Amino acid sequence: MIYFTSVYEDELTHQIMMKLYNLFKEYFTEIKAIPCRGNGKIKRQIKAYNKASQFGYYFVITDLDDNECAPSLIKDWMPEQQNSQLLFRVAVREIESWLLADRANFASFFSISQQLIPLNPDNEKNPKQTVIALAKRSKKREIREAIVPIDDYVKTGPRYNIKLQYFIQNNWCIDSARKISRSLDKAIIALEKIANSSKLK
Repeated sequence: MIYFTSVYEDELTHQIMMKLYNLFKEYFTEIKAIPCRGNGKIKRQIKAYNKASQFGYYFVITDLDDNECAPSLIKDWMPEQQNSQLLFRVAVREIESWLLADRANFASFFSISQQLIPLNPDNEKNPKQTVIALAKRSKKREIREAIVPIDDYVKTGPRYNIKLQYFIQNNWCIDSARKISRSLDKAIIALEKIANSSKLK
Protein backbone atom coordinates (compact mmCIF):
# COMPACT_ATOMS: atom_id res chain seq x y z
CA MET A 1 0.00 0.00 0.00
CA ILE A 2 1.24 3.50 -0.90
CA TYR A 3 0.41 6.24 1.60
CA PHE A 4 -0.02 9.69 0.07
CA THR A 5 0.16 13.12 1.64
CA SER A 6 -2.36 15.24 -0.27
CA VAL A 7 -1.65 18.94 -0.91
CA TYR A 8 -4.43 21.00 -2.45
CA GLU A 9 -5.91 24.47 -2.86
CA ASP A 10 -9.46 23.86 -1.67
CA GLU A 11 -11.91 21.19 -0.56
CA LEU A 12 -13.25 20.65 -4.10
CA THR A 13 -9.77 19.60 -5.17
CA HIS A 14 -9.43 17.35 -2.13
CA GLN A 15 -12.69 15.57 -2.95
CA ILE A 16 -11.45 14.97 -6.49
CA MET A 17 -8.18 13.60 -5.13
CA MET A 18 -10.12 11.17 -2.95
CA LYS A 19 -12.04 9.97 -6.01
CA LEU A 20 -8.73 9.53 -7.84
CA TYR A 21 -7.28 7.49 -4.99
CA ASN A 22 -10.40 5.35 -5.06
CA LEU A 23 -9.60 4.34 -8.64
CA PHE A 24 -6.54 2.61 -7.20
CA LYS A 25 -7.87 1.67 -3.76
CA GLU A 26 -5.88 -1.55 -3.77
CA TYR A 27 -2.67 0.47 -3.96
CA PHE A 28 -3.27 4.02 -2.61
CA THR A 29 -4.64 5.64 0.50
CA GLU A 30 -4.33 9.09 2.03
CA ILE A 31 -2.30 9.37 5.21
CA LYS A 32 -2.29 13.16 5.59
CA ALA A 33 -4.12 16.14 4.07
CA ILE A 34 -2.65 19.64 3.72
CA PRO A 35 -5.25 22.27 2.67
CA CYS A 36 -3.56 25.42 1.36
CA ARG A 37 -6.50 27.78 0.65
CA GLY A 38 -5.19 28.93 -2.70
CA ASN A 39 -1.98 28.32 -4.60
CA GLY A 40 0.23 30.82 -2.75
CA LYS A 41 1.23 28.35 -0.04
CA ILE A 42 1.74 25.58 -2.58
CA LYS A 43 4.08 27.80 -4.58
CA ARG A 44 6.06 28.74 -1.46
CA GLN A 45 6.26 25.19 -0.12
CA ILE A 46 6.62 23.07 -3.27
CA LYS A 47 10.39 22.73 -2.88
CA ALA A 48 9.88 21.57 0.70
CA TYR A 49 7.28 19.03 -0.45
CA ASN A 50 9.74 17.84 -3.07
CA LYS A 51 12.40 17.24 -0.41
CA ALA A 52 9.91 15.58 1.91
CA SER A 53 8.88 13.21 -0.87
CA GLN A 54 12.24 11.45 -0.47
CA PHE A 55 10.64 9.83 2.59
CA GLY A 56 7.05 9.35 1.38
CA TYR A 57 4.65 9.99 -1.47
CA TYR A 58 3.17 13.45 -2.02
CA PHE A 59 0.30 14.29 -4.39
CA VAL A 60 0.00 18.00 -5.15
CA ILE A 61 -2.67 19.61 -7.33
CA THR A 62 -2.83 23.30 -8.19
CA ASP A 63 -4.77 25.35 -10.75
CA LEU A 64 -3.10 26.76 -13.84
CA ASP A 65 -5.10 30.02 -13.52
CA ASP A 66 -3.43 32.73 -15.65
CA ASN A 67 -0.10 30.96 -16.15
CA GLU A 68 0.95 30.13 -19.70
CA CYS A 69 0.92 26.33 -19.46
CA ALA A 70 1.39 23.52 -16.95
CA PRO A 71 5.04 22.68 -17.84
CA SER A 72 6.12 26.33 -17.50
CA LEU A 73 4.33 26.66 -14.14
CA ILE A 74 6.04 23.54 -12.81
CA LYS A 75 9.44 24.71 -14.09
CA ASP A 76 8.92 28.18 -12.59
CA TRP A 77 7.82 26.91 -9.19
CA MET A 78 10.29 24.04 -8.96
CA PRO A 79 13.35 24.38 -11.21
CA GLU A 80 15.18 21.61 -9.35
CA GLN A 81 14.90 17.90 -10.12
CA GLN A 82 11.51 16.49 -9.18
CA ASN A 83 11.63 13.41 -6.97
CA SER A 84 9.86 10.33 -8.25
CA GLN A 85 7.63 10.19 -5.17
CA LEU A 86 6.26 13.69 -5.76
CA LEU A 87 3.25 13.75 -8.05
CA PHE A 88 2.75 17.42 -9.01
CA ARG A 89 -0.22 17.99 -11.33
CA VAL A 90 -1.87 21.12 -12.71
CA ALA A 91 -5.60 21.45 -13.40
CA VAL A 92 -6.15 23.41 -16.61
CA ARG A 93 -7.24 26.07 -15.93
CA GLU A 94 -9.15 25.47 -12.72
CA ILE A 95 -10.32 22.31 -10.97
CA GLU A 96 -13.88 23.07 -12.13
CA SER A 97 -12.84 22.21 -15.70
CA TRP A 98 -12.45 18.58 -14.58
CA LEU A 99 -16.04 18.61 -13.34
CA LEU A 100 -17.35 20.20 -16.53
CA ALA A 101 -15.61 17.48 -18.52
CA ASP A 102 -18.24 14.99 -17.39
CA ARG A 103 -20.72 16.81 -19.59
CA ALA A 104 -23.64 14.38 -19.33
CA ASN A 105 -23.72 14.12 -15.56
CA PHE A 106 -22.98 17.81 -15.08
CA ALA A 107 -25.91 18.72 -17.33
CA SER A 108 -28.21 16.34 -15.48
CA PHE A 109 -27.14 17.55 -12.04
CA PHE A 110 -27.47 21.22 -13.00
CA SER A 111 -30.69 20.59 -14.94
CA ILE A 112 -29.45 22.29 -18.10
CA SER A 113 -28.97 21.27 -21.72
CA GLN A 114 -25.73 19.40 -22.34
CA GLN A 115 -25.26 21.56 -25.43
CA LEU A 116 -24.56 24.53 -23.14
CA ILE A 117 -21.48 22.87 -21.64
CA PRO A 118 -18.14 23.60 -23.37
CA LEU A 119 -16.85 20.80 -25.58
CA ASN A 120 -13.33 21.35 -24.21
CA PRO A 121 -13.45 22.74 -20.65
CA ASP A 122 -9.64 22.83 -20.48
CA ASN A 123 -9.82 25.72 -22.95
CA GLU A 124 -12.08 27.81 -20.72
CA LYS A 125 -10.33 30.92 -19.39
CA ASN A 126 -12.31 30.89 -16.15
CA PRO A 127 -14.05 27.56 -15.50
CA LYS A 128 -15.44 28.75 -12.16
CA GLN A 129 -17.28 31.57 -13.94
CA THR A 130 -18.45 29.06 -16.53
CA VAL A 131 -19.99 26.95 -13.76
CA ILE A 132 -21.73 30.01 -12.33
CA ALA A 133 -23.02 31.07 -15.75
CA LEU A 134 -24.44 27.59 -16.30
CA ALA A 135 -26.03 27.60 -12.85
CA LYS A 136 -27.88 30.80 -13.74
CA ARG A 137 -29.60 28.84 -16.51
CA SER A 138 -30.53 25.89 -14.30
CA LYS A 139 -34.17 24.86 -14.09
CA LYS A 140 -33.61 24.06 -10.41
CA ARG A 141 -33.97 26.95 -7.99
CA GLU A 142 -31.78 25.17 -5.43
CA ILE A 143 -28.90 25.06 -7.92
CA ARG A 144 -29.23 28.76 -8.74
CA GLU A 145 -29.41 29.75 -5.08
CA ALA A 146 -26.46 27.55 -4.11
CA ILE A 147 -24.05 28.38 -6.94
CA VAL A 148 -24.77 31.93 -8.13
CA PRO A 149 -23.29 34.81 -6.06
CA ILE A 150 -25.89 36.81 -4.16
CA ASP A 151 -24.14 40.12 -4.92
CA ASP A 152 -21.00 41.61 -6.48
CA TYR A 153 -19.01 41.33 -3.26
CA VAL A 154 -18.66 37.53 -3.30
CA LYS A 155 -17.23 35.28 -6.00
CA THR A 156 -19.52 32.28 -5.53
CA GLY A 157 -22.90 31.37 -4.11
CA PRO A 158 -23.39 30.50 -0.41
CA ARG A 159 -23.40 26.73 -0.97
CA TYR A 160 -21.10 26.57 -4.01
CA ASN A 161 -18.60 24.19 -2.42
CA ILE A 162 -21.21 22.04 -0.69
CA LYS A 163 -23.21 21.54 -3.87
CA LEU A 164 -20.18 20.73 -6.03
CA GLN A 165 -18.73 18.41 -3.39
CA TYR A 166 -21.99 16.50 -3.47
CA PHE A 167 -21.71 16.30 -7.26
CA ILE A 168 -18.17 14.96 -7.03
CA GLN A 169 -19.05 12.33 -4.45
CA ASN A 170 -22.30 11.11 -6.01
CA ASN A 171 -22.54 12.00 -9.71
CA TRP A 172 -19.17 12.81 -11.25
CA CYS A 173 -17.78 10.06 -13.52
CA ILE A 174 -14.00 10.19 -13.83
CA ASP A 175 -13.92 7.80 -16.80
CA SER A 176 -16.18 10.15 -18.78
CA ALA A 177 -14.35 13.30 -17.68
CA ARG A 178 -10.87 12.05 -18.54
CA LYS A 179 -11.92 11.50 -22.17
CA ILE A 180 -12.48 15.25 -22.52
CA SER A 181 -10.05 16.84 -20.05
CA ARG A 182 -6.47 16.20 -21.08
CA SER A 183 -5.08 17.59 -17.82
CA LEU A 184 -7.24 15.18 -15.79
CA ASP A 185 -6.24 12.29 -18.03
CA LYS A 186 -2.55 13.10 -17.48
CA ALA A 187 -3.07 13.08 -13.72
CA ILE A 188 -4.68 9.64 -13.89
CA ILE A 189 -1.93 8.30 -16.15
CA ALA A 190 0.68 9.51 -13.63
CA LEU A 191 -1.16 7.67 -10.84
CA GLU A 192 -1.40 4.57 -13.02
CA LYS A 193 2.38 4.57 -13.46
CA ILE A 194 2.89 4.67 -9.70
CA ALA A 195 0.36 1.88 -9.18
CA ASN A 196 2.03 -0.25 -11.86
CA SER A 197 5.47 0.31 -10.34
CA SER A 198 4.17 -0.79 -6.93
CA LYS A 199 3.02 -4.07 -8.46
CA LEU A 200 6.60 -4.87 -9.41
CA LYS A 201 7.92 -4.47 -5.87
